[in-house]
Amino acid sequence: MVVSPDKELIELYDGLSVLYDSLPAHTNPEWKLALESVLYGGELLAEDATCYGKQQNRRNDEYRRDRVKTHGNGTRITEFSAIQVEQPRPQDREYFPSGAMVPIAPKSETVLPAEVNETTVDKAIALLAEFPAEPSAESPGVGVTTLLDPSQVSQVSPGQSRKSKSCGQAKLLFVSDTHLGYENRITTGSGATVSWIRELSSTDTFKQIRTNAIDLGVDAVVHTGDILDHEVDQETLDAIEFELTLLATHNIPVYCIIGSHDHDAYRPQYQDSVNGIAWLKKQIQRGVLTELSTRPSKLGDTGLNLYGISAGNVGIDDVGSYQSRSWEATEVAFTPSQDGLNVLCLHDSFPPYRRSKADIDLDLLLSQSEVSFDCVLIGDEHRPKNGDFSNGYTFQSKNGTPVYYTGPAMRISEPYRNRDAFVTELTMSDRGISSARHFL
Repeated sequence: MVVSPDKELIELYDGLSVLYDSLPAHTNPEWKLALESVLYGGELLAEDATCYGKQQNRRNDEYRRDRVKTHGNGTRITEFSAIQVEQPRPQDREYFPSGAMVPIAPKSETVLPAEVNETTVDKAIALLAEFPAEPSAESPGVGVTTLLDPSQVSQVSPGQSRKSKSCGQAKLLFVSDTHLGYENRITTGSGATVSWIRELSSTDTFKQIRTNAIDLGVDAVVHTGDILDHEVDQETLDAIEFELTLLATHNIPVYCIIGSHDHDAYRPQYQDSVNGIAWLKKQIQRGVLTELSTRPSKLGDTGLNLYGISAGNVGIDDVGSYQSRSWEATEVAFTPSQDGLNVLCLHDSFPPYRRSKADIDLDLLLSQSEVSFDCVLIGDEHRPKNGDFSNGYTFQSKNGTPVYYTGPAMRISEPYRNRDAFVTELTMSDRGISSARHFL
């Protein structure tokens, strides 16, 4: 019978060997040295630790004998339940042979990277440090518990960095789901409405947002999608263009991603509606609106880096080009920032708000990301989780990343029948994140 410690060691050794052999020439040399130390021995291996190659050789004869007894061919097993493997990250797949699988760090459940640069090397080495010094399915780390030398390797948690993430104090006004033109549903008859729709004004809502932003002295307004409703008229857009101009005169930039209703505004169905996407593009050209993407948008000298993925992973320039807006977390590759705090904005559904009908796996998106995010801001959901207005707007992802929602800026869903909508002031620094609600 083949003992499980051998299986786990061989599985891990083979997976790391494939990774090591597939490293691109430009990968960070410290990452290559760390893998080499674990596999074959080297200066980053912890004192008294034995490299996986020597451990495998030591057990190899017994392993092969047992394999012949049980299977008759002596070939290696390449996948066992003790070690999880996955396809390489999308940005790494060009470096690997077809069908290659890469080990997943056991604690953070993140696939090990191949292309590693100076900015991401600490995260990569921290992932490698999660593996046991003596792989064994039954008793991991027997005798030695540390794989890499802590005096030479900073074994920080995945997603953290040895480099400074210095950030002065950045203050954001977090806004979502303004649905500009929502009140037009009275005349268009398009889309469900709340019974109190005649009490609502999307232009007045945006004016209050502008007033809050100026009075609070925020560094930026961040909008997480559904800026527009699916039918919006030119008069409403002219009024909002004026509000955006006022924010610009106060040096308050507005960053955004687009939501599903913004997509729908591309082809309005009512005679008095206009192309909302064309209007959004105009505001970007004017410089009063900035669309976020998988590349960092640096917020002045605050040290804050803003990222975003629009609904369906389809940005403004590609609206109308795709019939389907479905996407996978593994399709996304973020460009690392040099320093500072990183904020990700999303407009799609995911657990814990939805389970069976979630659009995207947030934990997978964060775990496979080359960028470590300090928080995530979301849109789309028109209610707090479980109707909890005290605690249903914040939670943590599996890796501990804080996630915030601010609710719709107008009372456009049943949970807000007798409650005021609000926007959220977020203050971010190296010391953490604080939030405050401002009712509209």
